[in-house]
Amino acid sequence: MSEPPAAAAHGGARRLRMSGTVCGGPPEGEEARVVHIEPPDGARGVFRDTPVVASFSRPVDPATITLDTFVVLDDDGPVAGSVWTSLDGRVVVWTPARRLTAGMLHRVRLGPLRDVPGRAIRLHESTFVPGHLALGDLAPD
Repeated sequence: MSEPPAAAAHGGARRLRMSGTVCGGPPEGEEARVVHIEPPDGARGVFRDTPVVASFSRPVDPATITLDTFVVLDDDGPVAGSVWTSLDGRVVVWTPARRLTAGMLHRVRLGPLRDVPGRAIRLHESTFVPGHLALGDLAPD
């Protein structure tokens, strides 16, 4: 995958420039957490060049998003990639530097992370298994 064209470096992560505002989140006393992960936990047959997209209940402090705190692992250890955050800090995207290994269990680990006011975000762990195809393998009709 190529680098999104409208990205700016910010700390350990790059920030995507995109329109849109996400409102809401957990009540003030509730711990911030991952509210959605793509591919979902336990997914099988995902594209080998798929990004991992995490949505959070509160904006993440971009200084805490690094390749050490957003990790995708296979049997050989951490998979090389890059990390991006949305401008509002609620979406973080990891993109692989190479195609993922087909049929191999991949583990996603997010943490330790902090939200913008500095509160800890709950550790997230999930798994997925890539299939044999990459999105780039599909030819347009």
